[in-house]
Amino acid sequence: MSYCSIAQAEALTRVTIPQDVLDAAQAEIHRYTPYRWTSTTETRVLSGTSAGDRFLFLTPPIISVTSLTIDDIALVEETDYEIRHDEGSLRVYEGLPYGHDNITVVYTYGYTSAHRLYADTFPLVKNAEARIALYLYKNPLMLDAVGPSTGYTLQFSDAHLLRLLSPIPKPPEFYVI
Repeated sequence: MSYCSIAQAEALTRVTIPQDVLDAAQAEIHRYTPYRWTSTTETRVLSGTSAGDRFLFLTPPIISVTSLTIDDIALVEETDYEIRHDEGSLRVYEGLPYGHDNITVVYTYGYTSAHRLYADTFPLVKNAEARIALYLYKNPLMLDAVGPSTGYTLQFSDAHLLRLLSPIPKPPEFYVI
């Protein structure tokens, strides 16, 4: 479901844009940035690199952690690890043992109305989504190429699309997901 309703998109663009086009615009935003402006639950399977590492870097901001298991052993928040919400990381007190796919984290992340940056960033995202949707709507051949059913995306080679995406917050280039 897109960030903008059809009525909100129409208020921003003065054009009635169908829901499937808004959904395609949201998909382009999600390809552009890992940040989300709604609660998003994800299961991430990671590999430990050494017992000296103590941090798991996830997508910020973390709202909650449902479970964290290392080598099939469930860890307990505040006893075995701490959540660094805005940073998007977990600090594991005993370290992360070496292993292949030995760490599983189920967590919820995203900017919601409870987050301090939501009010500053959400209007930018909604505006960009409406403008991207308008661009795709007015260029139906492009929409056919990137629609949710095709599995293809624009790959951000379109300069106009990049300009529309540019106000949306994105992690620094050195950020690891």
